[in-house]
Amino acid sequence: MLAWAAPAGAGITFAQLDDFTDGTTMNWSEGSISSNPPVNVATGGPLGAGDAYLQNFSAGGFGGGSKQIMFNQAQWTGNYNAANVTRIEGMMANFGTTTLNMRVAISGGLVSTRFGSTNPVVLPPDGVWRRVAFNLDASGMSLIAGSDSLSTVLGGVVEVRLLSSSFGPSYTGDVINSTLGVDKLRADRLPGDASFDGIVNTTDFNLLAGNFGGSGKSWGQADFTFDGNVDTTDFNILAGNFGKSVTFASASSALGSLVPEPSSLALLALAGGALARRRSH
Repeated sequence: MLAWAAPAGAGITFAQLDDFTDGTTMNWSEGSISSNPPVNVATGGPLGAGDAYLQNFSAGGFGGGSKQIMFNQAQWTGNYNAANVTRIEGMMANFGTTTLNMRVAISGGLVSTRFGSTNPVVLPPDGVWRRVAFNLDASGMSLIAGSDSLSTVLGGVVEVRLLSSSFGPSYTGDVINSTLGVDKLRADRLPGDASFDGIVNTTDFNLLAGNFGGSGKSWGQADFTFDGNVDTTDFNILAGNFGKSVTFASASSALGSLVPEPSSLALLALAGGALARRRSH
């Protein structure tokens, strides 16, 4: 059996953030064959003037740099299962003239298996920054090549790719003339899952209730926005995902039995009102 070895300096960690404020590309690359690698742009990110972001240009045509694709073989590799990471979120903007169909692709496992986003995040060519999220479970990923399970691959990721593919899950993407902006890439999981058990339920609500109104909090204490506070925004995130789960089983068996009953949602709404009143006093 082949063993996976982590690249030097690798190690995915929960809540890690690529915000490009250090002036670098933070290890995102197109490889040595590209004539137009990703660049750090010092201003114009989602927060406006002075907000740095990563820009990746693709030229179309032939050869290196013709496709809207970039990869990371450093901080985004490693054991996602151990790190409790099941999602990558961030901000993206399409500064070109052609629609982009953005996906995540990963490679790893025992036999270099590859998975990619089943459905794309569609970015119209309007230069507007949009929040994006890519689920790394059976609901969000499809097999591209290889025989390892998704869970096995997530236990030993050696490369993560961001790419535009209009023709389905892919590891290579479209040949396209385009300009993509990327910022605030964060490693996290299903919003609302404070207990890290893969489902948003009353356990998570109890954690939120116990920390409601507090500051200096973490995800495990129900701070789902990473601002240190547990408030009505976090409650709304939990309520919006109540009953959802993360699964690595086949897509046909996912989620069906976990849709919350209307009575559960009604009780959650009442509890949210009580929390809001408690905070106002």
